[in-house]
Amino acid sequence: MASYGETFHQLRVGKGLTLKELADEQASVSFLSKFEQGQSKISVDRLMHLLKKMNVTADEYFFLQHDRYLNSPMPVEWREMGAANALTDLTNIFLISSGLAMRHQWKKLYARLDVLKENAKKSPTVNNVLGYDYGRMMLANHTGKSIEHSSDYAVKYLKQIDDWGIYEILVLESFLTAMPLADVELFTNIAERKLTANESIMYVAGMHRGFLVSSFAYFMSLDQFALANENLSKMEALHKKRDGRDLTANFAMTILWCEGWFKYRVDDKVLGRSKMNDATTMMRLCKEDRMFRIYDDFTAEIVSAPNDHDFHYGTVIS
Repeated sequence: MASYGETFHQLRVGKGLTLKELADEQASVSFLSKFEQGQSKISVDRLMHLLKKMNVTADEYFFLQHDRYLNSPMPVEWREMGAANALTDLTNIFLISSGLAMRHQWKKLYARLDVLKENAKKSPTVNNVLGYDYGRMMLANHTGKSIEHSSDYAVKYLKQIDDWGIYEILVLESFLTAMPLADVELFTNIAERKLTANESIMYVAGMHRGFLVSSFAYFMSLDQFALANENLSKMEALHKKRDGRDLTANFAMTILWCEGWFKYRVDDKVLGRSKMNDATTMMRLCKEDRMFRIYDDFTAEIVSAPNDHDFHYGTVIS
């Protein structure tokens, strides 16, 4: 079966567009050439952006792909991604399950899990499978039982996409707590490279910052202090790189608080507590009320426990 890049190439040539005419800040000539030759994969965000520039709908693109290769049906992942509202759909699936869990409506969550399971079985699209796995995670938090392999599909999906957009970061953040240490370490190390191509897309830079904070908390909860310290360095480097290009004041306060947390747990409780307090004071003075309440609560939780094994960092923001 020909690659999706070849179908893209056929459409581009048919529209009379050169690679140079189509290239922009989200897709260089080099990337487009590699994609068309099947040497590089593409994220949902970027593909939709390029199709829009060519005045081609997602339906037209995937119809052509399917029509040309009828005997080799499209992988279910791409059938799902062909929908322009894939990100919205996945967000809604996650929000409903997490909302039921937050309101302790366990009977409804059990019933919803049956529906999600059936959907994933009948139509194993990316959204349906991830939705079922996420529902299982929410229920596992209630029962206290660990769910083996609940993040396997998410990890597999993220590894096969060469560059990430908002959809991929949503998947990464949502399944982070269930991922094996080795995979979180891998994704932390390659996140910047995978996000570089889409960094001009709204929210991607901010979501990258948020992921680094969440993965820092993940490492701290497992007493992986060396990895946590490496993550602090990545956060500081990213802040210096982006400062002046977008709003990073909140990220700076978050970094200060994380430095305090690290210091408190590793070698100096007095200095560590002082740094965390300085950060939350700055948040309060900057009228970042929600951020202040979250990190003030985090500080109280950290100083009241001998370790961070039970630290709940699902609502870390930066």
